[in-house]
Amino acid sequence: MKLTFHSNIDEYSDYVLPFLLEHEAENNLLIGILNTLKQDFHTYSKEENPTFISVENERGKLKLVSIRTPPFNQLISYTDDLDTIDTLVKELIKKQMDIPGVLGFKEGTLRFTQMWGEGQGQDYFLETHERIYRLDTVNPETLGENIFELATADDKEIILKMGKEFLFEVLPEGSTEPAHIESSQRRMEQGLQNQMVYVLKVNGKIVSMVKRAHVTPNGQTVNAVYTPPNERRKGYATEVVAKLSQKILSEGKKYCFLFTDLANPTSNKIYQKIGYRPVTDMDLYRFQSRK
Repeated sequence: MKLTFHSNIDEYSDYVLPFLLEHEAENNLLIGILNTLKQDFHTYSKEENPTFISVENERGKLKLVSIRTPPFNQLISYTDDLDTIDTLVKELIKKQMDIPGVLGFKEGTLRFTQMWGEGQGQDYFLETHERIYRLDTVNPETLGENIFELATADDKEIILKMGKEFLFEVLPEGSTEPAHIESSQRRMEQGLQNQMVYVLKVNGKIVSMVKRAHVTPNGQTVNAVYTPPNERRKGYATEVVAKLSQKILSEGKKYCFLFTDLANPTSNKIYQKIGYRPVTDMDLYRFQSRK
């Protein structure tokens, strides 16, 4: 196995993108992050540079892509060769890389985590068990009749407030580090400025929000779906996601993607009602000092 660290984002993207597109839905997060970094290299952190890694087998064929954008977790692509995970972990340990966790397809992250924990003498725990969904067609019955529109600068205060509430709700207790919150709020504000955030209004009041996220050649991810507690169970989350999904498809994309927490059966049911179908499961493991 040959592992390579890359420094040039454009050259790296050109090299790994064809491989990632072989499993576009499974790798939509990595593809989207690469596209984002090509536009703004420091979008995730102004203090630390991202880490770009590729792993090739003995025949020189690319088999694994891994990226980390501090302060976030190590990301691994889908691979059919789990030995590449061993090569990645050994090299990260050798270089004394400090990572908070790993996110990727279920089998790969488990192998990474067990090897990392043993090699570093760290404990680990499963923080979230997620599922990637893909949508090709929106169920028209979920589109609703409420006002759906772009959030504007006038909505900044409420959008940032809802964004923070969303973050605290979806992340486990104790995992909302200040750097993570700051980075997420900054990206939400950037999304507002870049016309990526949409809202659903009833009688002039914002009752739900959703955000366009990472773009792939054939699709786009929908995320940051949030409805305040007092507005729930009224179908607003279903409607706002359905309407943004339909807009993305109408603009020419073949698919929409989204991630769900499998611990939340309500959201998984909602998205399937709209037309989203399961693709693969993704696990996020976090590391901590052994007690």
